Amino acid sequence: MKYKKLYGREEFELIPYVKEYLENNQGIELLIGCDSQNFADKTIYAVVVALYTPGKGAHVLYRRWKANREPARSVRLLNEVWYAIETAEFMREAGIPKPRWIDIDLNPDPRYKSNEVFRQAVGLVEGMGYEVRYKTLGPIATYAADHLVKV
Repeated sequence: MKYKKLYGREEFELIPYVKEYLENNQGIELLIGCDSQNFADKTIYAVVVALYTPGKGAHVLYRRWKANREPARSVRLLNEVWYAIETAEFMREAGIPKPRWIDIDLNPDPRYKSNEVFRQAVGLVEGMGYEVRYKTLGPIATYAADHLVKV
């Protein structure tokens, strides 16, 4: 999978980049998240892999792509969750440690539309063996992904 750095244009393969980064840096937590946005006839998705140094910030890697518009909000939101899990599994299968968190851009408060799939999404992430963070818990990776789908 080809990724980019948050403030770079060069594309690179995710696995060798992350392995080298982890070898050269101590105390890194992996965070993964995804966000999406519908524009005209397309849905833009962005998956973020944040190499987070607690107390110092994150080195953000991302993959962004366009797909045919997903008109059903619930399907689009669950796609976001699945793409984040898929990335975590891809990295784990390549020998990279499990991420500390999978961040989801969903709200546990029933007043918000994203709540319609909240329980399904949490169950999906936890059922795959990952810890989950959501809107009220400060999901760093999905904040970055939100920015990337809007640029």
